Amino acid sequence: MTFLHKPVTRRTDNEIRDGAKRRRLVVTIYPGGVIGLRPEKTRREELLSVESAYSLAVKQRVAKERADKAATKAGRV
Repeated sequence: MTFLHKPVTRRTDNEIRDGAKRRRLVVTIYPGGVIGLRPEKTRREELLSVESAYSLAVKQRVAKERADKAATKAGRV
């Protein structure tokens, strides 16, 4: 695995609503464990730590598993 020494920026295929416009999402990974997200052709960037992104992903997975389990249980009753 290669360590990150300089920011890496990529444009995604995902579009988001930015006001009345739909714009692609631009993701930047910075050294030090920070992720930046912004709409394409804008300067305002939302930053979050890699740890908080991982924590959110785990919480969403657990919530989905619980919802699926509850749905199957409700279907059996």
